[in-house]
Amino acid sequence: MILLLVVILVVASVVLSRTTYQVQSIQDTEYLELEGNWIRYRVAGGGPAVVLVHGWLSSGEIWERLADRLAQRFTVYTLDLSGFGESDKPVSGYGVRYGSRLLYAFCAHFGLTRAAVVGHNIGGAMAVKLAADHPDVVGRIVLVATPAADENQIDLPMLLWLATLPVVGPVFYALGRFLRPLRRLWMRPFVLDREDLTEEVVDDAGKSTPAAVSKTLGMMRREIARGRLARQAGIIKVPVLAITGEEDQIVDPRATDDWARTVSAEVVLLQQCGHLPMLERTGEFNARVLTFLTGDQRYLDAITEWPEGRAGEEEEDAVDAEMPEEPPFPAHTEPGVPEPGVPESDVAPPGDRPNVIRKQDGRYPPRDREPDEAEDRDDASPDPGIEQHPDSTAGNGVEGETPRRPRRTRGEAGPLPEIPENLFEWPDSLKETRSWDRSREETERTAREERGEDADPDEHANPDEDTEPEGPKEGPRP
Repeated sequence: MILLLVVILVVASVVLSRTTYQVQSIQDTEYLELEGNWIRYRVAGGGPAVVLVHGWLSSGEIWERLADRLAQRFTVYTLDLSGFGESDKPVSGYGVRYGSRLLYAFCAHFGLTRAAVVGHNIGGAMAVKLAADHPDVVGRIVLVATPAADENQIDLPMLLWLATLPVVGPVFYALGRFLRPLRRLWMRPFVLDREDLTEEVVDDAGKSTPAAVSKTLGMMRREIARGRLARQAGIIKVPVLAITGEEDQIVDPRATDDWARTVSAEVVLLQQCGHLPMLERTGEFNARVLTFLTGDQRYLDAITEWPEGRAGEEEEDAVDAEMPEEPPFPAHTEPGVPEPGVPESDVAPPGDRPNVIRKQDGRYPPRDREPDEAEDRDDASPDPGIEQHPDSTAGNGVEGETPRRPRRTRGEAGPLPEIPENLFEWPDSLKETRSWDRSREETERTAREERGEDADPDEHANPDEDTEPEGPKEGPRP
């Protein structure tokens, strides 16, 4: 009986370990074929590109709060890695190297260059590998709870560790896919507070396959062992931010020290936070990421003014209330306002500011100008040859003033000639073209007389006929 049970266990393990999954009802707006697999993705917002890469036993849904915040200023791309979430789950093709190839194909499909990449867990390792192999694709990196130089920096709880073992692992994971309480026990050590463990996180833990779970973890441990990934990261020259929770029980928080020594990264340790800072400390985490991506210190200043006990959505709402209201997808600040990190001495004075009016909610703002004042300014114009445009701003950048543009004339400025009565009449036949030309000559002659110029001596000549200049007249013959 014991031998029979062992044989059944081995057969079940082999069968489950080779189980694959292919998504159904593929839609062009949500799925993309990359590396031979269908990958689910989402795009939101507008502006510079930011790619969000989830970690092990997770999906792109974990970035929902951060993606909604970033979409106000960036174009946010999220995807489900191969083997997780709603993407295809093949038998092989997992680990940091395969993941970086998938990210490169994803960025190449959308034509992304110098994009900011935010990676959690193994997603951060994939971002580092992508930046080392393709420096032109990545512009900034945010590493969230990412192991650096030692496979021992990854520590799994006992129940989750059983799901990664060679023989009993596939059976144990298949059991957890059908038992929600077991999956909750798997994911409980990922957060410090039990209330921060959302139902989406528990569901994502059961959407993978035994092969994807075990092979992804095994390949990642081998690829970061002995500092292999850290040595490759030494050639990265882009800014790096490393964020981790001080109470992280999955990845050693001291891994951030290795990143700081390797790529000169900015290190942030979040207090009273576990392995999922995007869910446990949403407000502070979003503020840290926004400050790093935009260089605007106001995001961080707003979050530091609130007590440490206020976390989650209340903390995020407080940050939104403290931050000034900004139009969707601003690419630059308003003229005269220094960009973060730019000294005020480099800002152009008001007289040199560009004449720029930005739309608000799809339309231009109304003018704060009285009609009488505009007419007074028009009448006070010293130059009669200046034409004024009522829908423009002045060249000094002050809204409400009307600029003046010189009107193109052939001679000096003066009164307009009288418009002939037959100007808008179409001639009945081609024979009337000569009379048409004669009336035009009379109009031009009248304009020249009013300007004090001499009339054309050959006023009856047809302008359409070529005439040769007259030479000196010969005197009478002797």
